[in-house]
Amino acid sequence: MNVHSKSSKQRLLDATLELIATKGLHNSPMAKISERSRVSAGAIYNYFPNKEALINYLYLDLNKAVIEAIFKEYDHKLSYKKRFIELCKRLLDYFLSHPHQFSYIEQCSISPLISSEIRAVNHQCFAPLIEFLNEGINSRFLKNLDVELMLALLWGSIMSLIKLNLSEGANISSKQHDVLVRFCWDGLKAN
Repeated sequence: MNVHSKSSKQRLLDATLELIATKGLHNSPMAKISERSRVSAGAIYNYFPNKEALINYLYLDLNKAVIEAIFKEYDHKLSYKKRFIELCKRLLDYFLSHPHQFSYIEQCSISPLISSEIRAVNHQCFAPLIEFLNEGINSRFLKNLDVELMLALLWGSIMSLIKLNLSEGANISSKQHDVLVRFCWDGLKAN
């Protein structure tokens, strides 16, 4: 792929992210994506066979970026509790500093446009987090719950605070972020 095509593909991905994050999945037709990215409709189809493929590709790409970011420079030597708190804070901080990615992932996570194949691959992307939670369960730091349920509880709590923080006029302090992270720990820690 030459530099020009790489640039076009990145513009396409950036425009898709911005449009869907701000306008929604169904209010972002390919014509608007083409216009915003300055990539012709015909050229878009050189990269993706249809809008669904583009949405799926970007969804997976963004989720990989999230996991990569929260596990960057991850310190295995810290106590389990400190690692748990650090990972939750990193997830919260990541999405607060990337609101379009948050909006895009949130919309797509419940959309039927995301294929079962992409959902399966996406689940594999979360393997480091799943392994971390399993470590907590097996070491009896965390309650003996189904890992999928645990992920849903964590994700839901963190996503709710991010939505509140990003909503118009909300100003959630870093102290309140700490309260949420402690709440997640207190809710999942073994007795």
